[in-house]
Amino acid sequence: MKPGGDAAAGPAGPLALIAGGGDYPPALARIVTRRGSGIFIAAIEGVADPQAYGDAPLTVYRLGQLGSLIDDLRRAGIADLVMLGALPRPSFGSLRPELATLRYMPYFAKAFRGGDDHLLSGVVRFFEQQGFQVHGPADIAPELAMPAGPLGRHRVTPAQREVIARGFSLIEALSPFDVGQAAILADHRIVAIEAAEGTDAMIARVGDLVQRRRLKLSDGDGILVKAPKAKQDLRVDMPAIGQQTLRNVKAAGLAGIAVRAGQVLVGDRAVLGRLADELGLFVEGIA
Repeated sequence: MKPGGDAAAGPAGPLALIAGGGDYPPALARIVTRRGSGIFIAAIEGVADPQAYGDAPLTVYRLGQLGSLIDDLRRAGIADLVMLGALPRPSFGSLRPELATLRYMPYFAKAFRGGDDHLLSGVVRFFEQQGFQVHGPADIAPELAMPAGPLGRHRVTPAQREVIARGFSLIEALSPFDVGQAAILADHRIVAIEAAEGTDAMIARVGDLVQRRRLKLSDGDGILVKAPKAKQDLRVDMPAIGQQTLRNVKAAGLAGIAVRAGQVLVGDRAVLGRLADELGLFVEGIA
């Protein structure tokens, strides 16, 4: 999908949604259902909320039931799938594979020997080798992704744009190390880089620095930047922000959020724009 574009290019037939936690998998399911397309929801046990899908057809699977999932998809004649939602990285030993999954375990033993990018790209290759086509969430529902420009009435200033460019350069430079997808820049320097703790915890860490007066923010200072790592597979690991991200940014005393247009999920753009205006923040997609 081109940055900010809204032209869907999804499958012609039914779609399987392998759903983790959060609001985005149910949102995508609703979009697909409204279009009249068939959908098979495979909810991951312990992370997905089955009640969030209403009456949509849904089956719950453990991570160790990959064999059953593949068999069910083939019986249903489904060749296209999308993977979306939060899923804490499991340990290899916690998978508890069923009999139908045991034949795939040597493949995943290799996939676990690396960072998150290595594991996720291995998952994509695995499904492709099984004959499935893996789609990105923004390919199925481009309206969930950030468009170019601001969501609300607040826009970045020329000075802030220079800071944002520096933040994007940082994320790209750190990509080979497979760390996070976000950073915070303030006080003419980089003050936080996302690692295993996640974006929300990173924002809270900066907010604590402000409260303890270890970091002083002037008006219009403090920017969260979020973007994919270089060569990141957006089909399976697309960055995202949401309403809670905005509230956390406001609580930390930051001025706003800048993300790569078309490459970060934002959900309902109108809702996020209204919240940005209410909180006095800018939320802008940078092409």
